[in-house]
Amino acid sequence: MPSFEATVYRLLVAFFCGALIGVERERHGRPAGLRTHILVAVGSAAFTIVSIQLPYTYHTWHSDTILRADLARIAAQIVSGIGFLGAGAIIQTRKFVTGLTTAACLWIAAAIGMTAGIGNFPLAGVVTGLSLASLYLMKAFEQLIPRDHYHHLTLKCHFRPELLQSLEKSIRDHGIKIISFNFVHDKATNLLTADITIRNKKPRLPDELLHYLLHDPDIITTTWA
Repeated sequence: MPSFEATVYRLLVAFFCGALIGVERERHGRPAGLRTHILVAVGSAAFTIVSIQLPYTYHTWHSDTILRADLARIAAQIVSGIGFLGAGAIIQTRKFVTGLTTAACLWIAAAIGMTAGIGNFPLAGVVTGLSLASLYLMKAFEQLIPRDHYHHLTLKCHFRPELLQSLEKSIRDHGIKIISFNFVHDKATNLLTADITIRNKKPRLPDELLHYLLHDPDIITTTWA
């Protein structure tokens, strides 16, 4: 069984490695920041140490006892249990999903803590280094990868029969793909409210399309995000 000093070293390594991951999340203003990642890493290390020490603590059990010490059981519960904490960091709105990277950081912090808990410090260092490289270096590389951009348009218009086809054609003529096109026609006021989700290759809408939407006399209001 690891000595008390070795156990403290393992917890300190988990503390330090978890803090390195947490600093990056803290810099980006995420709810799960420095303290959260430290607690996840140290807690995972502590649970792993406990699972290792159980057989030594209860080595006097007879073979016919109903009690069993399973080294993998606590570790398995850490892996599944951290998912609940990570799910709490993910926020889904109508337009965006945020918190996936933070959830992954919590997951990797638990893995680092478990690695430190078994005393495999080189592996804990490698995992921490790769995680930091992913968060810092790969973020710059990520900007070089072409990606699709999604926008949400909300239009309030005076209704006319050919209006929907005109809107759809104007959007497609600019090389933009329409993902969804929903509308509500208020017959009492003869007004049409259209909610359109589009996919574009550029981060902003074409100026020509915005000019059309803002200056069409049938379109009362235009909002986009």
